Amino acid sequence: MKTLDYFVALAYVVVNAFSLLQVVGSFRWPTITRFVFFLIFLIAAIVNTRTVLNTPWVYESYADYAIPIYSRFILGPFGTIITPMVLCIAVGQVCIALSMFMKGPWFQVGCLGGMAFCLAIAPLGLGAAFPSTVLMAYAFYRLYKHEDRQTVADVLDRNQVLLPLD
Repeated sequence: MKTLDYFVALAYVVVNAFSLLQVVGSFRWPTITRFVFFLIFLIAAIVNTRTVLNTPWVYESYADYAIPIYSRFILGPFGTIITPMVLCIAVGQVCIALSMFMKGPWFQVGCLGGMAFCLAIAPLGLGAAFPSTVLMAYAFYRLYKHEDRQTVADVLDRNQVLLPLD
């Protein structure tokens, strides 16, 4: 059990450090941050889809870490609709991921969706590595407000090198 505790603590620290990096990236390297959000949300959608189709009951374990009202929902009504609910969440995650490659209102809607998603799962507490989701919501906000809406595709079309030290 000690090994699991160390693993959970390490994962918690890594996720929160990564979220801080996303916040810094939203100021300094918004294009890279957009690409990283694309990867995070695409991978999350794939993992959620596979998990809910194979072992849907694992989502009930989030009740152990959530605030009381979330715990009651997870163990109550959510238990009967786990699969369709998580599949809808996965569709939303794919939409957020794809919006990171878009401009204008589609990108802004994706950022708003990312903020809403991150803030909605924050009450899951340790199960969502709180406060990492609040930090990621702030990074989405910074991208939403960023004046230069350069997409990853724009950078690749110009053959620009993405270096974190520019």
